[in-house]
Amino acid sequence: MDTMWRKNLLPIITSVFLFVSSLIIGKNAEDSLIRDLIIISAIAVDMKDEDEDFLVTVQAINAPSVKDSASEKLGFVLYQESGRTITEALQKIQKSFSRYLFMDDLEVILISEEIAKKRGIADVVNYLFLEQTISSNTMLFVSKETSAHDILAMFTPFHKVSSKRIVDTIENIKEYSSFAFPVFPNRVKNFLLNYPVVNNVIPYISIAGDVEVGLKKENIEAYQPKSKMEINGMSYFKKDKLIDFLSLEESKNLLFLMDNVREGSLEVSCPEGPGYFSYQYKKSKTSFKVDWTGDSPQIGIKVKTNGRIIESTCKTSFEHPNMDLFRKQIRNQLEDSITNLIHKSQAENLDYIGFAKELYISKPSKWRDIEGEWASVFPTIPFDLKADVSIQRSGDAISLD
Repeated sequence: MDTMWRKNLLPIITSVFLFVSSLIIGKNAEDSLIRDLIIISAIAVDMKDEDEDFLVTVQAINAPSVKDSASEKLGFVLYQESGRTITEALQKIQKSFSRYLFMDDLEVILISEEIAKKRGIADVVNYLFLEQTISSNTMLFVSKETSAHDILAMFTPFHKVSSKRIVDTIENIKEYSSFAFPVFPNRVKNFLLNYPVVNNVIPYISIAGDVEVGLKKENIEAYQPKSKMEINGMSYFKKDKLIDFLSLEESKNLLFLMDNVREGSLEVSCPEGPGYFSYQYKKSKTSFKVDWTGDSPQIGIKVKTNGRIIESTCKTSFEHPNMDLFRKQIRNQLEDSITNLIHKSQAENLDYIGFAKELYISKPSKWRDIEGEWASVFPTIPFDLKADVSIQRSGDAISLD
C-alpha cells in the first residue's frame, strides 16, 4: 500500500511543481515585457493649424498605476507630435521613449471633427489597414466640438485611463440603450469601397461642461464632476467626409432602421391628458420589402418591438381596453420619428439610412440600372413604414392624485 501511495504521490508533486514554476516564469516574463514596451491604448488624430498636417496624440498606459487602483499616480501619459503622415508623427513620438511603442492592444482611434470634415477619414483608415501591429478590433470614434486630444486628456471617474471609459461606455450603450454601436476599421473601409450602396456612420464623443476643468485632476475629486465625456449618438458621412451629427433620438431611430436594436426605451406622451410613460423594449426586428413593379422602386418597412411599460405619470390605468391606447401612442411615435429621420436623409440626399443597400440586396441587377441615377432617385423614393408594438403585462401601476 505504501509503495502504491509513493508512486501516486510523485506525479502529483511533479505537476504542482511545474504549475507553480510556470506561474513564476509567466509573471517574470510579463513584467519583463512591460519593462521593455510602452503599451498604447488610444490614438487621437487632429489637424495642425491650416497646413493640414496630422497632429497625433498617443495615450501611453502607466501600467504600475493602473494595476494599483489605490495609487494616486496618473493612469496614462499623453505624447503629441505632428507629421505629414501618421507614421511620421509616431516616429517623432518614438524619439521620446526608450522603449518600443506597443500598439497591439490599441483600443480606440479618435478622429477630430475638423479633420473628418476638411480632410476626410480615408487616410486614417488606410493607415490602420497598412499598419500590421494594429488590431482589427480597434474602435473608431469622431470628436464633436472639441479636439480629439482633449477627449483623451480628460480625467474620468471610475477609470484611470480615458480610453477604457470610452470602450466600456459604447459597449454599455450597445447592450442596454441602443443609440450607438462600436464601429471598426474593416467596416469603414468596406463602406468606403462600396459607396453609394452604403454610407458610413460612426459614433461621436463630446465633452459636457468646461473642457479646461476636465483636463485637471480636480475634475474627479468633486462629488459631481463639472466636466464629463459623453457618447450621444452617431455621426454620418458622405464618402469619407463627415457631414453632421445625429441627435440621441435620431440615432435611436437609425438603429431601428439598421435592425441593430438590442434593448432601449422610449418616452411617450400619455394617451389622455398630460404626462409621459416609459416603454422599455427588449426585442426589436426590422424588415424591408422592395417592390420593383412600378416606374420607381417602392420600399416597405416593418418595425416590430416587444417590451413593457416601466413607468407612467399618466392618469389612464393599464386596465383593458386602455392598453390599446398606450400601444397606439407608442406605434404612432415610433412611426413618426423614424419617418422624420428618413425625410431628413432624403432632404439632405444622403442615404445613411440604408435604402440603397436594401435595393441592392433585393435585386442586384435592377440596382445597377438605377445606381448611376441614385442621387436623383433617392430624395423622392416612396416608402411605407409600419410599426407593430407588443406590450407585456405591466402590472397595475397608475399615478395617483
